[in-house]
Amino acid sequence: MKFPAVNPNLMKAAILLGATFLLGTGAAGLAQEIGDTHEYRADGETTIETVNGLRVITLRDNVLVRQNDIELTGDQAVLEYSLDNQLQTVRLTGSPASFQQQADGETAPLSGSSDTINYYAGNESMVEFIGKANFNQPGTTLQCAQIRHVIESGATSGQACSGSLTN
Repeated sequence: MKFPAVNPNLMKAAILLGATFLLGTGAAGLAQEIGDTHEYRADGETTIETVNGLRVITLRDNVLVRQNDIELTGDQAVLEYSLDNQLQTVRLTGSPASFQQQADGETAPLSGSSDTINYYAGNESMVEFIGKANFNQPGTTLQCAQIRHVIESGATSGQACSGSLTN
């Protein structure tokens, strides 16, 4: 039996190109995981389905959702991801549901709680606290019916509020 001749230089080039592609793909995936980490867990039932072009994950009982430096806890959470696994929104309910963020350079974390928390991920991330809302950031405490906090700019607004400012 005679084997066809193989150009050794062509074979080396193909192996090198394949290895470079695989390593490059792995490194890009690792960089994406490190740059935007999100995880979730629940003690109860978890369901995953696709609804209106979104991947919807529903978590029940003692829920934890974490994205980078933001942590959300509550009784139930509904997470919506784009089909390319980018987190879009989290709707959390609880008695109460809680939010915490350890901001860069701050000694105390930003924290809040309410009956319902809506977290909107993206370039202009925002968190809404609805129903018996409390929000604390260094120097400011708010109790309102509803509070909205823009994470990147630090802008906060509320309705039917009382609060305090400290040094």
